Amino acid sequence: MDRVEGIRFCRLNVDPSYYGREIGRMLGKCSVTPMPISFTSEFTIETPRSDVFAAMTDFDSWDQWMDGLIRVEKLTDGAYGVGAKWRETRKLFGKEASEVFEVTEFDPPHRIGLWVDGRQGTTGKGEYRFLYTLASSGEDRTQLTMHAEIDMPGVAAKIFGFLFKGMFKKGCDRDTLALKAYLERS
Repeated sequence: MDRVEGIRFCRLNVDPSYYGREIGRMLGKCSVTPMPISFTSEFTIETPRSDVFAAMTDFDSWDQWMDGLIRVEKLTDGAYGVGAKWRETRKLFGKEASEVFEVTEFDPPHRIGLWVDGRQGTTGKGEYRFLYTLASSGEDRTQLTMHAEIDMPGVAAKIFGFLFKGMFKKGCDRDTLALKAYLERS
């Protein structure tokens, strides 16, 4: 097995003269074991950790910094914490797209874990997991680390998913940079 950017491929020993149907037939018999696409980003925010955590968990402030946000619909009662769910709708590529988020970890002001079941949203498939860890690195400075795993079904996604890794990472980083700018100018 070869491993490329978080995705395992089977090794095919194919005579170069085989094309089209033959390669498709072999791929169909090939065991493709998916591994989630994963990436980690780190940011330093010149704001106390408690303020960063508060902004990340305050539904009402998200429209002040989250790019393309149209609306947030709370799907559960109560405060932001483990089990809280919401539908987040944004404008992406000129169209509205919604996903349902659920808080899976909540340790103020240190960690937030999120899970997105893509079957409940616009994508209609896949699972997305995000873990945010916040550490103080000075009196008014926070080190924010985001680790993401994206698991998409389908043979094409398993084979070519690593190509989309940069696009997913760029979108997630854009949100974190917008949060950073919002907090540092406040």
